[in-house]
Amino acid sequence: MKRTFDFVGLNTVISEASKPLHAVDPTLARKAGMDAGVGGTNPKNCHYSYFAEEDLETEWYLGYRQGKQNREEA
Repeated sequence: MKRTFDFVGLNTVISEASKPLHAVDPTLARKAGMDAGVGGTNPKNCHYSYFAEEDLETEWYLGYRQGKQNREEA
């Protein structure tokens, strides 16, 4: 079996992931954490910008725990 690798696609993903998000606030960080807790992590809801400051990281984890709790209750 021959395997091919999409280097252009990988480069696009890395380029997008390395761009900082604009106007990240604690509310947005909590929403991203909740999204990760409910539906699983992905590059959008686990962007490094949510962890750039301690207050943003704290809010992300609060949202993550709330999202996981809501998923378990459903």
